[in-house]
Amino acid sequence: MPYMQAAIGHLNTILGNPELLQQNQQQLLELFAPADDLDGAREGLIGSFGQLLNGEGPAPNAVRGVETSTVMEHMQGIPPGIMDAGRAVIHRNLQRERPFGMTFAWAPGYDHEMTIWESPPTQGSPGWITVLIKGRYPGDQHPVTGKPMDELWG
Repeated sequence: MPYMQAAIGHLNTILGNPELLQQNQQQLLELFAPADDLDGAREGLIGSFGQLLNGEGPAPNAVRGVETSTVMEHMQGIPPGIMDAGRAVIHRNLQRERPFGMTFAWAPGYDHEMTIWESPPTQGSPGWITVLIKGRYPGDQHPVTGKPMDELWG
């Protein structure tokens, strides 16, 4: 199993729990707040995940045993615009009176891309957001630059 899938699984433990989102809404809103520039947004998001992974956030038990440095290294391979788009989806969801649960997934792809879909609450469903991120394996070389993916955006 690629490491990105495992790392995202821990994120889903936190963001996929609507009750946890509501209980820790203010703290999470601060963690995923927008930054003034794209580089700041990217570094802020990586820092936010670092806080969650280090147990300083609202769900330390959800990420117990995760190697923070490895996750942070792999996150460097995601382009800044895609990182900020993911952050914006999380932040906007947290602004709801009752945040929806969220599911993130990673799949291998040629270049990086993101697909987002959202289902409204219905009588049989609480409403949910799914975010699919595609990209190369973190250690793969980019076919144009020849650089490893985790060195391109750092």
